[in-house]
Amino acid sequence: MRRILGIAWLVALWCGAGSAQNAAKPVPVFTIHSPTIVAFYPHFTQEEIDKGEGEAAAMDDFGFYASEVGKRLKDAGIDFLPEEARSFKVRVGTKVHFFPGGKVDIGYYFIAPGKKPHVEYGVMTDTGLLEVARKYFGKPIP
Repeated sequence: MRRILGIAWLVALWCGAGSAQNAAKPVPVFTIHSPTIVAFYPHFTQEEIDKGEGEAAAMDDFGFYASEVGKRLKDAGIDFLPEEARSFKVRVGTKVHFFPGGKVDIGYYFIAPGKKPHVEYGVMTDTGLLEVARKYFGKPIP
């Protein structure tokens, strides 16, 4: 009987440790002080990306275009924050807003103090992303 209880206890401990390792990441919170773009995307394994299927295949394009726009946005005074998250919170002043994500897990969340947020879903080219940023923020971007 002691052996059975001991085995049951070990199994419960092992299952609990597995659950703790698989616990969800906390929802990221971004404090917004200036024009910002949160580039959001879900987690994909390297195997999923290598298979080149669905949204995992879009990650190559997403990464490429994100690397192309980062410096130009920074030079224009716009924060560009790539974040592995489907949902997140933004804090503007004393208010915190929750962005629950959408049907498409890759996209861009445009936000600035005093402005209503704007969301674009899907992978955007560097040209497209800069054009939307110019219009939303009303700033010239070199």
